[in-house]
Amino acid sequence: METFLNYISKQSIMYFMIITMCISFIESLALIGFFLPGILIMSTLGAAIIHSNKKFYPIWLASIIGCLLGDWISYFIGWKCKNLIKNLKIFQKNLIIIKKVQKLLKKYNLITIFLGKFIGITRPLIPILSGMLEISFFKKFFFPNLISCIIWPIIYLAPGILTCIFIQTPNYSENNYFKKFCIFNIITIFLSLWIILQNFKNKNYYEIIYFLKKNYIFLLPIIIFIIGIINLLILQFYPEMIVLRSTIIKIFYYK
Repeated sequence: METFLNYISKQSIMYFMIITMCISFIESLALIGFFLPGILIMSTLGAAIIHSNKKFYPIWLASIIGCLLGDWISYFIGWKCKNLIKNLKIFQKNLIIIKKVQKLLKKYNLITIFLGKFIGITRPLIPILSGMLEISFFKKFFFPNLISCIIWPIIYLAPGILTCIFIQTPNYSENNYFKKFCIFNIITIFLSLWIILQNFKNKNYYEIIYFLKKNYIFLLPIIIFIIGIINLLILQFYPEMIVLRSTIIKIFYYK
């Protein structure tokens, strides 16, 4: 990834946009997205934006175009070749997931088309299955797909952008407490949030959840989450955070 990062960082903005569009296209193309680590590749592109001092918006636009083309082609492949696709080995191997996604598409098509774009395993499935189920392209597929393709690159490029900015932020203390404290709080927030969501999600474990609530252990991740948020608010007053914010504004401020 480091070699790839150095390579694309040296290219012109137009070449960078073409690479981004091609990657977004392949990521969104029917079934191929199964074999690609989307968040890793897109995060690398995000890091390359900072590394090469390029503007965010042209790369974002290129990613949107690639994303839309991949999804639309996948939709029409599903619509035209549904009988052939059903017999593919990759389709048969993932039949359980595919059937679950099909049920969701039939029941909540608009929401599924929109949210499916942000889940790695469903991203390459939603468009082709929408075509196979003959969900109306213009009435039901087009709008939620367009919105998801506009938001998707931001979410997937953001980790690389923020990580690279964070690394490049100068230290104002020898011990570098700011970065350590910031990383610790971000991990704590996401971990505690995940635990909270798991408690609501795992409906099969009623006895465990009842025990946690009865002994007030369930409150622990909530308290940790709140403390983490408060700590991040306190970090806003550190000089490193001021530099960090100004760098982020420069990336997203286009002129």
